[in-house]
Amino acid sequence: MAREVRISRAQLYAVLNGEIKRPPDFETLVRPLIRACGGTDAELAEWRRRHEVLVAVHVELRRQRVAPREAARPGAAEPRTSPPAQLPANVEVFVGRASELSALDAVTTRVVTITGTAGVGKTALAVHWAHRASSGFADGQLYVNLRGFDGNNEAVDPADAIRGFLDAFGVEPQRVPANRDAQAALYRSLSASRRMLVILDNARDADQVRPLLAGGPAVHTVITSRNRLTSLVAEIGAHPLILGLPDQAEATELLNSRIGAPSHDEDATGAIVAACGRLPLALCLVAARIRQTRFPLATLAAELRRPGTDALDEIQAVFSWSYSALSPSAARMLRLLGLTAGADIATEAVAALTGVSFQEAHKTLRELTDASVLTEHTPGRFELHDPLRTYAGELARETDSEEDRRAALTRLLDHYTYTAHEADRVLNPTRAPIPMALDASAEGARPIALDTKSALVWLGTERAALMSALHQAREAGLDRHAWQLGWALDTFLFEQHHWQDEGTAWAIALAAATALMDRSAAAHAHRFLGVVAGRLERFGEAHAHMSRAAEMCRAAGDLPGQAETEFVLSYVRWLQQDRNQALAHAERSLELWAQLDHPNWEGKASNAVGLYHSAMGAHRQALPYYERAVALQQQAGDRANETVARDGLGQAYHHLGYHEAAVDQYEHGLRLARALADPILEAQLTSHLGDTYEAVGDASSAQECWEKAHKMLVNAGHPQASDVARKLQVTDPR
Repeated sequence: MAREVRISRAQLYAVLNGEIKRPPDFETLVRPLIRACGGTDAELAEWRRRHEVLVAVHVELRRQRVAPREAARPGAAEPRTSPPAQLPANVEVFVGRASELSALDAVTTRVVTITGTAGVGKTALAVHWAHRASSGFADGQLYVNLRGFDGNNEAVDPADAIRGFLDAFGVEPQRVPANRDAQAALYRSLSASRRMLVILDNARDADQVRPLLAGGPAVHTVITSRNRLTSLVAEIGAHPLILGLPDQAEATELLNSRIGAPSHDEDATGAIVAACGRLPLALCLVAARIRQTRFPLATLAAELRRPGTDALDEIQAVFSWSYSALSPSAARMLRLLGLTAGADIATEAVAALTGVSFQEAHKTLRELTDASVLTEHTPGRFELHDPLRTYAGELARETDSEEDRRAALTRLLDHYTYTAHEADRVLNPTRAPIPMALDASAEGARPIALDTKSALVWLGTERAALMSALHQAREAGLDRHAWQLGWALDTFLFEQHHWQDEGTAWAIALAAATALMDRSAAAHAHRFLGVVAGRLERFGEAHAHMSRAAEMCRAAGDLPGQAETEFVLSYVRWLQQDRNQALAHAERSLELWAQLDHPNWEGKASNAVGLYHSAMGAHRQALPYYERAVALQQQAGDRANETVARDGLGQAYHHLGYHEAAVDQYEHGLRLARALADPILEAQLTSHLGDTYEAVGDASSAQECWEKAHKMLVNAGHPQASDVARKLQVTDPR
């Protein structure tokens, strides 16, 4: 068995007897061991899940052991990540709710539910109390808006919320388990020993909340919802806090505080409070109008009176009354915002939606926030309260023509699609051009120019909005946008290990291509759905997609499509640890591209063949394929892929002991990377150059290269920074 697993008998005994305390590597030891024992694909997948849970627990236990020693060591560096601090901004003026705040202070259970009708102030209470109590939670605060009652039926998947929490904990993307159950286990492990506050805002029901409940005794969770969540009270002993309307005195105090001064017209104040049904959301809207107009309260009270209406009609009347006070440009912006699908939206995207300049959008957004119909929850990002979003969307459908609404959505999708495409070209310059070419963007779409760092920041910030836009594009029949945006997000979602989102994006792209009756685009989507399934170790599904792609290409006589399918299938086979078949498919792809006289793709396929030979230890056999790839990319004029090929050639020379030749290839590649102004390629080559210096005993030069590579990757915000950091730790004398 040791021979099959390719380790010594002593090493195998050490693993099986528990002498090695860290979890063994899955790919190099666990997978071969299970295969050697006759394990099936299903059993392998289950062991993968168990291994990810084990690794998660090991990482957290090690953190707990190391952190105190590091903190006590003289001159110890600051922790790599600060405790998460995700609370939204506190309300500027919070009044009343004294008994509810006292109740929250006094709660001894780990979970509290705050429930009540829309607009009653659940979020304001939870966030205000959280800020007040935050000093008691030294390990940080987590927050997520679960969007349980979003008008677009886009409630947050608990698994997506957990992934956001893992990001907040500073878990490196490469260390996030692919399996969602394992991600949940890692979240529970990371939070188990921490004193933390978790706010789960706007929950739909108990099912949405259960996976997010951390098990640690010092983790305090506050949940807000319109539903009572009685099952949580029964199952886990959650403390229920039912938030009713404020009484007359509190409602009056809220109105006066938002106006900025107490009113001396008690009758008018009382009439306004009554007209608003004492609902805090409505009172804040009215107060904003009073601040803006400076009209006497009696005048505004008269405007609000609607004899013969019930409370809901009165609240609708407040919305209408606030809307009527807006300037035409602000009223139009509010209506169009009601049509958007994301939880929030950036100023640049609002400018595209409305077709105005950034400066004009900023000015109009300020009018909307001053009127309290819009909230700037973080600088430059805005959100609508759910009832107002519904109201604004209804107004848009009543007021704006279908042509105008579609033009606005097209501008917004152009903004997202073209900026995402720009980001992808920056992050992955070796990728083949988008098969479904982008047309000129709509006037006013205003895509953003990005470099590597800003591309990662923009995609990270906008990820949820972009995924919502993908769904909305498909639902609206804007299928070219849906396909193109799905394509443009692939590199980022892959590198950040958002593989479920990656699969969703390609599933939407496939539906869009089918609607467009574009067989080539559909085959492309099938190929990448196969890749995502392979990464998630759903190999039956992966091969079904690859077979479908191959069938579509053959039926259409699409030889380039067949060659690309073979190329991608080689990667799926590699993920499956079928190395011989991976190599065979790469060689078949190379053969097809050579027949098609396509030097760029032929070069990529040749590089892949070299990579597979190298990965199997056959570095000498890899050399001619890397050399061929370099020559072909020079012929094609593709400096980015030439750089990648030279990097592979340098690594092959390195492993063969031809260190001088390796350095020569790395330095040649570095000149190309600098000419391309690509910090990621430059960092990768610099890191590999450091490896070669280490191999020849030049520790100082190796350290210098790794430090330089690490700095470039950190500055770019790239996840590979952690890989280089581990090299630095190896040579760190501490």
